[in-house]
Amino acid sequence: MGFVLGLLLGAIGALLYAPKPGDSTREEWRMRADELKKRADDLQKIAQKIADDVSVKGREVIEDARKQWESSGRSGGASGGSASKSS
Repeated sequence: MGFVLGLLLGAIGALLYAPKPGDSTREEWRMRADELKKRADDLQKIAQKIADDVSVKGREVIEDARKQWESSGRSGGASGGSASKSS
């Protein structure tokens, strides 16, 4: 996310310091700033969706691991929560 923020700040800086003749420069900046804001909002939505998907998948993996652990007969036993190998 820091990369995206740096990219946006760099683009804004380039727009501010780019030499352009004419009076339409401010309007162009305004239009480009609006476009950058729209893109940033879109990127934020995409990042939130990815984070939500990863969270759901992480919970699924944890639940699967817990079920496997319980089905192996290792949960709640007299081992005290530690698995030791016997030779």
